[in-house]
Amino acid sequence: MNPGSGPRSNGVRTYEGLRRPDEKPNSGYEFDPRLIWVTIRRCWLWATPIGLALAALAAYGVYATFVPIYQATHLMEANQDFVVFRGVMPTSSNLAATEKQLITTDLVLDNVLTDPEIQATGHFVNMDDAKHSLRKNLGIGNAGTNSLLSISFKHPDPQTAALVCNKVTEAYLTQRDRLDSERVSNLESWLAPSIDLWKSEVQSHEKRVRELSKTALGFDPTQRVEGLENDLSILGSLRRDLANFIVEESVLEAKVAMHNAGIPDKTDIDVKLPELIIPEPTSAEIERFVSNDSTVKRHAARIAQQEAIVRSIEDRDMVRISRDYYNDLKSKIADTQKELDKAKEVARAKAADEIKSLATEVAQRERAAQIAQMQFSTKANMESNRKSEQEQLAALKAKRAIIQQEYDEEKARLEQHGGDAADLHFAQEDREIAVGILGQLNQRLAAIRTERRRGSGVHTLAAATVPTRPIEPMPTKNMAVAGAGAFAIPFLLGLLWEFRSQRICDAAALGSKDLAPVIGEVARIPTKVGVGKRQRVFEESIDTLRANLMLSKDTQGVRTIAIASSMSGEGKSSVASQLAISLAKACGKTVLLIDADLRSPDQHDIFGLEMGPGLAKVLSGEATFDEAVDRTLGDLVHVMPAGHMNMSPHRLLNASALRELLDDALAQYSYVVVDTAPVLAAGETLAVAAETDATLVCVMRDVSRTDTVVRSSRRLEAAGANVVGTVFSGVPYSNYAYRYGDYRYLSPKPRA
Repeated sequence: MNPGSGPRSNGVRTYEGLRRPDEKPNSGYEFDPRLIWVTIRRCWLWATPIGLALAALAAYGVYATFVPIYQATHLMEANQDFVVFRGVMPTSSNLAATEKQLITTDLVLDNVLTDPEIQATGHFVNMDDAKHSLRKNLGIGNAGTNSLLSISFKHPDPQTAALVCNKVTEAYLTQRDRLDSERVSNLESWLAPSIDLWKSEVQSHEKRVRELSKTALGFDPTQRVEGLENDLSILGSLRRDLANFIVEESVLEAKVAMHNAGIPDKTDIDVKLPELIIPEPTSAEIERFVSNDSTVKRHAARIAQQEAIVRSIEDRDMVRISRDYYNDLKSKIADTQKELDKAKEVARAKAADEIKSLATEVAQRERAAQIAQMQFSTKANMESNRKSEQEQLAALKAKRAIIQQEYDEEKARLEQHGGDAADLHFAQEDREIAVGILGQLNQRLAAIRTERRRGSGVHTLAAATVPTRPIEPMPTKNMAVAGAGAFAIPFLLGLLWEFRSQRICDAAALGSKDLAPVIGEVARIPTKVGVGKRQRVFEESIDTLRANLMLSKDTQGVRTIAIASSMSGEGKSSVASQLAISLAKACGKTVLLIDADLRSPDQHDIFGLEMGPGLAKVLSGEATFDEAVDRTLGDLVHVMPAGHMNMSPHRLLNASALRELLDDALAQYSYVVVDTAPVLAAGETLAVAAETDATLVCVMRDVSRTDTVVRSSRRLEAAGANVVGTVFSGVPYSNYAYRYGDYRYLSPKPRA
């Protein structure tokens, strides 16, 4: 090569120095979110119809397997009626919150599952699974207000849904009545001692009245005592207040005593659960028990070991050599098989009893755990109620002590001034107090007994009826979800393919790779050549590439430029032809374009030229340099087509021949642009690139793959090529104009 034609750097110029010191080469695949848009843009044409077909199939599959679910609802209301006395029996302010725990306990559900009508449906065979299904499909909530309770049940069979809903409600009401009855009975039993106490108090006060009447014989007890009327009225008011406090205190003491007795130190709360029902084991359970029997497993393992030895002998074709040992193993396998069959019979005979025993043991442990949980919950509720009532009782006693002190002081003052008449009057007052308290206690007990006859604290408003319409007549939501998922499948496959192929979709992606820097972006070649916006933007992108190349410090003095690509179809021929034209326009001198792609040349087609002798004949010595150059395009660009080769391109494109060719070209032309074959497919390109001053690697948007570009760059470097940059081509007009702008030329106005 001519030494003055733009010397190459000392050795091969690489671009490692362009990377920041703290930047590490990217060796693995990283997911770029922009790849989603690239996938949609590239795959929508085939993915959309496939996705629609899959979506239709998925929606149909959901519809075909859809089982309509029916919901039956039982509506209840808190019983706020009363017979004579309002507010005696407590009513819940929020039924759903207070009754949900009772409805879902085993006390209720076990009674439901053991009901003959429920068992006759055949849907609730296994007790544990059935109980889980009941809790899962039961719905308990308020029906508009807190005083209304709705119990609902979902099931594919509308008859079963209504039946189970009503049976659950019936079992719940039975347990509710039992708990209310126990509460009333306990309250009655703890009010009885207070009533007996005040009966004795009445008798004692009557006896004292009789004794004072005898002492004051001859004195009319009803005679007015002057000055006592006002004091007696005050004392009567205190007496009434004191009597009311005593009655309330007695009721609260009965409740506290009842709760204290109901929270024992040990777990002795009586919890009644239905009798355990252990179903007969199924054939699958029996077979599983047999297979897990220790004797059966031991014989089975022995057979497996012996069969493995037999297979090993057969695989190695040692049967003829070890015939006796082989036959002995066969005999042992047969004997062990008989022992295995006997062991299975023995295990199968005892399987039913063993399985039922184990099931009973497990059920009893679960029952014990349920009882313990219910006892703990009951204790906690009783303890909370006891503490609340103890606080109320303490406050009531404090108020009573104050009233009692005022009463005693007023009574002592009147006794001091009133004499025997006052004593007799006070005794009568004390008797009336005791009689009043006893009457109120008896009235409270009578009220409890009377209001208990009103019935349960919760009563039915509307029983569950057989639903006629399912909850969801058509599985629209599930079909939509399944259809959307199926529609996305081809796009996901496309995304996976794009991620694996690692196509380069943006020039910024090249910056993160261990590649030469992007020296220019080239807009997509317009389909129609003219003076439109797209043509103008394309030409401007080529001119920008040429300016970056010629004005860069790294490429000063470069005169021969090789345009390479990793694979075919990455735009190298178009870039080479347009770059040659741009160089010629910029320097005002003729530029030579050499088509070195001897396998599949394009430059003669691009310019509409004859193939002629071309490069192949020059390298083979059959034609001279001047004979191979086509000058029909004028003085702007001269083209040397590839020509028809008659031998291997590796023999033609050897280093000495290329060096001589380029020296001849540089003697006549200021710049030489060489269009080469794909690097990975044609190894002769490495020889061409090694003899030029600079090499540009073309990358086509959405076509070039990262791994192929990296491999081709490595091969060029290893061959001694001076890779000065990467050209990112195929950029859409709108993207290029958005990034760099569209700075149009000012057209001269026509003269008038």
